[in-house]
Amino acid sequence: MKLSPQLIRTTFTSRGLARPFVLLAHVNQRSITPQTSSFFTLPSSRSHSHRPSSSSSSSSTTTTTHHSTHSIHATMQISCECTSISFPITGPLLDLYHCHCLECQKQSSSAFGTSAIFPSSSFTIPTEMQSKLSKWTRPTKKGRTMDCYFCRECGCRIYHHIREADGTLRGTVSVKGGVIEGLEWKGSKHIYTRSAVVEIPEGVERFEAAPGEMVGRGVELK
Repeated sequence: MKLSPQLIRTTFTSRGLARPFVLLAHVNQRSITPQTSSFFTLPSSRSHSHRPSSSSSSSSTTTTTHHSTHSIHATMQISCECTSISFPITGPLLDLYHCHCLECQKQSSSAFGTSAIFPSSSFTIPTEMQSKLSKWTRPTKKGRTMDCYFCRECGCRIYHHIREADGTLRGTVSVKGGVIEGLEWKGSKHIYTRSAVVEIPEGVERFEAAPGEMVGRGVELK
């Protein structure tokens, strides 16, 4: 059955709003002319609900590009919670550890702490940032000490630098993973899992204590 534009308009006016939608089930939509199809067109926001938006497509492309081109030698940005501390850091990123020891649980106020290891030679605090940092020093095992730096304003822990028993600064620094924008998290290792309070993911590299050749523990940097 075919309906003319005039008949559809008349039905819509005289029989109420619901009538055209009942009639639509009996109409071959190919016979409806462009002038009459507007009576049955859904709102534009719904009619396009299954089409990917341009912003979603752009976001997906950006994410894919980021993972495929990210380099451990790329410039990353260090930023604390209040952003008083903000400066770039250039790799190389030597290693990345999720540490489950009791000390890291306390310093991170969480289940574990994340340490990104960089050569100290590539880690320079800008002059204008130095006065915004505070330092707390604690002893470690085997007679070492650890200088722990944090933001004066928000208290966010930024990095650690270990001094050997003779006072020599170690050739690496441990930057807290959460303050690094652009950090590549793939390939991280879980250490001191013997004191873990959360389940360690399957398939990751894990150690009950510290790895025998943990980067920064006396291993020569090349």
